Amino acid sequence: MRKGIYKQILISAVSCGLALNTYAIGNGFYMGLMMGPATNSGGDQMVQVDNPNALQTTPASPRSTQFGTRVFMGNQFSRFAAIEGGLTFFSQIKYDSKGVDTCSGNSLRVRDVDIVAKGIIPFGNYFDIYGKAGMALSYITTSGGLNPTFDLTANPPQTCGVNTYKNKFSPTVSIGASYNINQSWVADLSYNTVQISTRVSTVSLIALGISYHFTDKYCGQFLCDD
Repeated sequence: MRKGIYKQILISAVSCGLALNTYAIGNGFYMGLMMGPATNSGGDQMVQVDNPNALQTTPASPRSTQFGTRVFMGNQFSRFAAIEGGLTFFSQIKYDSKGVDTCSGNSLRVRDVDIVAKGIIPFGNYFDIYGKAGMALSYITTSGGLNPTFDLTANPPQTCGVNTYKNKFSPTVSIGASYNINQSWVADLSYNTVQISTRVSTVSLIALGISYHFTDKYCGQFLCDD
């Protein structure tokens, strides 16, 4: 009799575990982190040469290799849709002046806050593909070397550009695929791009991500006890 009870408990536990591993992610709040290599599509810019006697510039090319990190959270309100917001940091976009000394730094830095709508196409209980579209508020810091300035009549005289700080609303889109590790954890791979400005045009990020979903866990048709 006791062996029969233990057997039933074991069968129930195994069945629950199998159902848990194959059940799709439920609706609810989630948060996560994504990171990976980033590139920009900017062209050459004129940077100010270190010359206190006259305004002199030289062309400089942006290095296209950066790194991006995005922290995000959202709410999935159906199997096919979610709303999401994130904060993205990109490493500096450095401009190469080919060995010419400049009067200040030659770099541009982008950070942004975004809100996007997410559409989801599920493939079974494990895989999804998705697309995101929305708006980002970009915060752009530009070094003085990229802002040529020369005015000896100013007080004090200006013989070099100064750093500038600019906010800009920019469209952002993403496409990706995700894998449901279990009913809480999801891994994904995505391509993300945001339109920044005429100076760097777009910044794109290829990212690996991981997110945790605060959803109810099911064993078959019923909520699990844990």
